[in-house]
Amino acid sequence: MIQSSAIQVILDDSSFHEAISDLTKLNMDIIANSDVTEKEIREVCYMKVKVINEIMAHLQSIADGKKIKDNKWKI
Repeated sequence: MIQSSAIQVILDDSSFHEAISDLTKLNMDIIANSDVTEKEIREVCYMKVKVINEIMAHLQSIADGKKIKDNKWKI
């Protein structure tokens, strides 16, 4: 079972955020500096950035799961 508190620790780690930002920036730089004929390279880098964003959103949703559960109205 995934523990939301463990995921939150990862998300709160500044080194993790820096590594993710560096990876995103690297791919965005490749897109920006690619030659007009390098369409496939741009597409791959774009997909990588999208995957990074999806992973971050997924991790955030796991971390927020406990907060949502704790704040859920009890009927």
